[in-house]
Amino acid sequence: MTTTPTHFDTAARSWDQRPTSLQLAAVPERLLARLPLQASDHVLDFGAGTGLLSTAIAPHVAQVTALDMSAAMLQVLDEKGFANITTRQQDIFSGLPEQYHAIVSCMAMHHVADTAALLRAFAAALHGGGRIALVDLVQEDGSFHGDKAANFDKGVQHFGFAPDSLRALAEQAGFADIAFSEILRLQQRNGQAYPLFLMTGRKP
Repeated sequence: MTTTPTHFDTAARSWDQRPTSLQLAAVPERLLARLPLQASDHVLDFGAGTGLLSTAIAPHVAQVTALDMSAAMLQVLDEKGFANITTRQQDIFSGLPEQYHAIVSCMAMHHVADTAALLRAFAAALHGGGRIALVDLVQEDGSFHGDKAANFDKGVQHFGFAPDSLRALAEQAGFADIAFSEILRLQQRNGQAYPLFLMTGRKP
């Protein structure tokens, strides 16, 4: 994972109060409406940050593993005191110790250079029948995070994703029943509204 931890470490303490984070607070309920979960499930939250998705999912499942590269972000999540959320600071490409019933993510995929490899890693980390529910930016012009320097500082690898291209990569990784829907439009300080997609799919 090619995210620059320093940006996220520095921002961790105030992360949940950012205007963008306050808008993203609408995502978990909408994602959960599209993701069937069982009380016995173990869910992986990729790029979990301070736990936007993890803390919403934890009451519905047995265990959540919150994976992120930023120790400071995960410390903020730890301090929220959820007994069934385990934080794990590592690169997903280093290998995961177990398999999961679902993998969720919100606004993390665009920080990973090799999207095809990421989706293959997700598939490898899922039990048969396991599901993905992934939220990220629809392809944009590079202005979402600010200027070119801001994109670099924040470890941005992609200016969002074209759904058709992402669908093809997910199919190549072995996923079936892939579906896209718009989950939210994020209003940024530049006056633009940026659509976010929810991609769902299943490992046969």
